[in-house]
Amino acid sequence: MLTRDKVMKLLILLAVGYAVVCLWHWKPGFTYFTQLSNLFAAASVAFQLWAEPRGGVIRHRAKTVKFAATASVFVTGTIFLLVLAPMEPQGMAAAYAQDHCSSFVLHAVVPVIMLVDFLVNDTDRHYGRLDVLLALVPPVGYLAFMLSLGAAGFRWHEMAAPYPFLNYEAPAGWFGFRPETADWSTTGIGVAYSIIALLALFVVVGSALLTAANRIDNKRQG
Repeated sequence: MLTRDKVMKLLILLAVGYAVVCLWHWKPGFTYFTQLSNLFAAASVAFQLWAEPRGGVIRHRAKTVKFAATASVFVTGTIFLLVLAPMEPQGMAAAYAQDHCSSFVLHAVVPVIMLVDFLVNDTDRHYGRLDVLLALVPPVGYLAFMLSLGAAGFRWHEMAAPYPFLNYEAPAGWFGFRPETADWSTTGIGVAYSIIALLALFVVVGSALLTAANRIDNKRQG
């Protein structure tokens, strides 16, 4: 029987599947956090669908993984909306319309459904403060992955990183401040500061998600 919970998760799987098909012609795209975080989101809901009938610890762990995935795609959508889409020369609408609107799916549709699904269907447990640290696992793992590829000579549009704010070969380097050099390849701010800001954003988003989840859980019980 298709419950509301299952319908939302199936929508996420279908949305990510559509985006993957649209982007398959550009395999380097799967080195970007956007694509990887969305694949992580799809894997987390698939894990939930498998774990739900088994209950117990497995079900509990599946919800924890889902939380980390929700934080990842929500940050992905936020950064694209506030930083990357406005940098698109043809405008924000064009940024979201890329690859048959798969950009819109990855940066807006999946993050919204994941957020709603988490708040509606994953708040029947209490999340602790240490759970916030789990939100840092995906970005830290991705940074290690990205830096390894860069050190091995992989390049993204002639940059040492897939995103301008992580391009450590730009004039600002790791710790510089060169706003006059800001363009499509750099924000003009040292990459170290961008990484600190990104990790702080993940902590803020993770904390907000868990606070909201616990309040919903308390209201349900009270």
